Amino acid sequence: MSLTTIEDVINRDDHAELINGVLVVNGMQSVSHCRTVRDIESALEKFIEDNNGEDEVFTNSVGLYCNELCDKKNNFFLPDVMTVSDKSGLKEDGVHTAPKFIVEVTSETSIKQDYVFKMVVYLNIGVQEYWVVDLQRKLVVRYLPENEGMPEMDWYESTSAIPVQCYPGLEIDLSHILN
Repeated sequence: MSLTTIEDVINRDDHAELINGVLVVNGMQSVSHCRTVRDIESALEKFIEDNNGEDEVFTNSVGLYCNELCDKKNNFFLPDVMTVSDKSGLKEDGVHTAPKFIVEVTSETSIKQDYVFKMVVYLNIGVQEYWVVDLQRKLVVRYLPENEGMPEMDWYESTSAIPVQCYPGLEIDLSHILN
């Protein structure tokens, strides 16, 4: 189903996103998905608080207005986890600025969007670091936009902790999903 406006998506009651002009509705999330999101959010919150940081952490119920941040005017996402440094871009209806860090946790229906479509948009809007936590393949893929045109990509299949480059000193333990 193709939509013409972001308003069509944000006025829905379900977990809907607009990805390249196409309505994408994700169903209920698995327990593993929810635990992974919670673990990442908790690690970020604790690190930011312990380091007197001012960044804010948001989860999948807060919208990201990608349409305002790059040339593609047909994207509105609900990232699983994101951190935001620029407080001027926070409004009551969602995030209107580039997040610093984004994590998408895959589900059976979101793999293509997370690895392909969202990665391109996130890097185009200025996200400093993007992770795909792939529950199906039991790996984490980290994208860093350091190289123009081609992001650096690292993947972790089994490890006790993964470093977060945009938060030096923070490592997030995802071994429970990777093993």
